[in-house]
This record gives sequence, structure tokens and C-alpha cells, in this order.
Amino acid sequence: MDSQELAEWIAVHTHFMPLPDAWHQTGVLASAALAPYAKKGHTPKAMDFVPIQKPPQHEEQIAAALRQLQQELRGS
Repeated sequence: MDSQELAEWIAVHTHFMPLPDAWHQTGVLASAALAPYAKKGHTPKAMDFVPIQKPPQHEEQIAAALRQLQQELRGS
């Protein structure tokens, strides 16, 4: 796929019809499959099965998260 074809697919997805989201479709199926076994009022939602994507972090944020993890592991 060249850049022109990619741009066309992005335009179709943005302006006409979204492309299928495999994660959401799988989440719907998993939720429906587990619904009969869940307690009343605790039926899992489709989004419970979709991985959470975090935005890219800056180097300083990564370093701060590592320092916090080190402190937690040391028990401080």
C-alpha cells in the first residue's frame, strides 16, 4: 500500500464510514457470551475487553514513573 492509497482509506474512514473495529467486535461477543453467567446488574461491558491505549509519554514522565516504582518496591 502506498501513501496515496493509505490517504484514501483514511479519508473513507473519516468522512464516509468507519472501518470495522475488531477489538470492539470481540468485546461485544465476549460480553454476550459471559452475560448469562454474570450476577444480575454486573454484566460486563464490551469496553471491558478492549485494551486501554495510553498516549505516548515524555521522557520525564517515564523517569518519574520509574522512580515511583522503585520507591514502592523499596517500601518507602
